[in-house]
Amino acid sequence: MIEGLNKETLKRLYIKEQKTTIEIAKMFGCSPFAILYRCKRNRIKLRPRGWRIKELDKSVLRRLYVKEGKSSKIIAEMFSCSPDTVLNRFREYGIPLRDRSIKRLTKALLQRLYVKEGKTVREIAKIVGSSREVVRRKCKQFGIPLRNPGSKKIEIDKSALRRLYVKEGKSIKKIAKIFNCSISPISKRVMLFGLKKGIVK
Repeated sequence: MIEGLNKETLKRLYIKEQKTTIEIAKMFGCSPFAILYRCKRNRIKLRPRGWRIKELDKSVLRRLYVKEGKSSKIIAEMFSCSPDTVLNRFREYGIPLRDRSIKRLTKALLQRLYVKEGKTVREIAKIVGSSREVVRRKCKQFGIPLRNPGSKKIEIDKSALRRLYVKEGKSIKKIAKIFNCSISPISKRVMLFGLKKGIVK
């Protein structure tokens, strides 16, 4: 049972406040299917798909897509319609698609965000407004090895690495042991930061 979601609450949210099953699911930390099941079980009449399309005006789409950076898929879920419907509205209102944002995914940017700062593919996709698949494809294109899903991010700043590698003269292998990681990310950061033994900047 979903705590706090009784028939009265569901009727208030779904009928009176006209929230979608997705919005209600997020509020209670469950799946939209669980909300649909409870609506049917409590004999709450479901709205037809696409009932909110009339609300998809230019100002709303600009706010959600341009200002807030939401994807066409997320917007479609919010308005109970298909992503194609949302894309058609973009064309109708002359709202440019974010496919140009892929050009922002340069090798230098990916090295900084993914290698140096240790951000995940999901985080980078959100920053540039593209899909995770695009980020992965660009990493492979630029020869940037992808981390295993769920692997721990390695936080190694330049000052710490300079102290260990340049000032203290530790080997990359020893530094990798200190940070409990493989040699590869340490070696990459040494090259990325331009660190050389015996040269203290």
